Amino acid sequence: MKMLKLITIVLLSSMLTGSVYAEDFTLGIYGVNNPEDIAIVKKAGFNTIQTYKKDIETITALAEEASKQNIKLIAYPDQFVKNFNTELFFDIPIKAWYLFDEPDVNKLDWDTLNNLELKTKHFFSTDKTIFVIGQGKTEIPFYDIADIIMVDWYPVPHLKLESLGEQIGLAKKELLKIGCKDKPLWAVIQAFDWKEYKQYRPDDDRIGRFPTKDEIRFMSYDAIFSGATGLFYFIYTSKNIPLPKSKPESWQDIKSVLSELTQVTKIIKNGTELETPQIYKSLKIKTYLYENMTYMILMNPTDHYVKVNKYFLKSNIEVLFNKQTKLKKIIKKSMLPPYSVWILRKSKS
Repeated sequence: MKMLKLITIVLLSSMLTGSVYAEDFTLGIYGVNNPEDIAIVKKAGFNTIQTYKKDIETITALAEEASKQNIKLIAYPDQFVKNFNTELFFDIPIKAWYLFDEPDVNKLDWDTLNNLELKTKHFFSTDKTIFVIGQGKTEIPFYDIADIIMVDWYPVPHLKLESLGEQIGLAKKELLKIGCKDKPLWAVIQAFDWKEYKQYRPDDDRIGRFPTKDEIRFMSYDAIFSGATGLFYFIYTSKNIPLPKSKPESWQDIKSVLSELTQVTKIIKNGTELETPQIYKSLKIKTYLYENMTYMILMNPTDHYVKVNKYFLKSNIEVLFNKQTKLKKIIKKSMLPPYSVWILRKSKS
C-alpha cells in the first residue's frame, strides 16, 4: 500500500510539474548546485537548471527551492533509481533525467546508454530523459535513445563561430533519418573560458577566453535557425565560483542576451512562421506573425559585412534590441555586420 501511495504521488507530481512550462521555450543553464543560486538564475531569465550533483540530499534541496521559484530541474537519476523504496519520498519539478554526459566523447556504447534509459523509465515512466552529445553526428547513432537530445559544441576561440549551427544541423539530419523529426533538440551555448578546461591538444597548451556578448547572442540564434528547440548555457560557475561573483561583466552579458531571448522565443514558439523569400545567399532569414505584428529575424553567419535591401529600413519597420548609436548608423547604411542578428518588427501601417 505504501509503494502504491508513493508511485501515485510521484506520478501526480510529474503530471503537475510537467505542465508548468509546456508553452515555454527551454532556456536553461548548467551547473547550478546550490539552492541559493536558483533565485539568481531565475531572475536572469532562465526557466530550467541542471546540476552535476548526484546525492539525493542536494537534489532534494535544489528541488524544494526550484518549486518555490517555479523553475524546472534536470538531474542524474542514479541515486534515486538505486535507492527507490517504499520509505523514499520526494517531489521534484523534473524537466528531464540526465542519463549521461557526452557518451560519444566518453566512448560509451549504445547498449549501455540504452540500458540507462530503460532503467530510468522503469521507475519514472512519465518523466522525460535527456543526454548530451559532443558533436552533431556521432560514430555510434544514439539518436533513438531518450526523449530529448542536446548537442554541446564550444567554438570560441578555436573554431568558426558558425560551426555550432552546423553541428546542430547535422544532429537534426540524423533525427530526420530515423523518423524523429519532432524530437526536442537543444543546443548548449558556450558560456565559459576554455583555459579552465582540459583541451585535446598535442602540446597540452590551454588557449581560450570567455565569449563576448555578441558571440553568445549569435550562437544562440544560429542554433535556433539550425533546428534547436531549446537552449542551455554552459556553465554557471567559473573555477567553482558563480559567474555573478567570478565574472560579473560576463554574467551581465548573459543576462542581456537572455532578456532578449525570453521575448523573441515567445514569438518563435507561439507565432506562425511565414514563408520568407531567401533573397540573400549569405543571410539566414525567418519571418513570424505574432499578435498581429510581423517579425523578421535576419542573421549574418559570415565573417564579413553583408549589404541588405533598403526595404528593411522603411518607416513602418523598426529594429528591436539594438540601441547602440554606432549600430544604428550601421543599420542606416543597410550593412549587416559579421556574425550579427537583427530583429525587425513591421507595424500594420
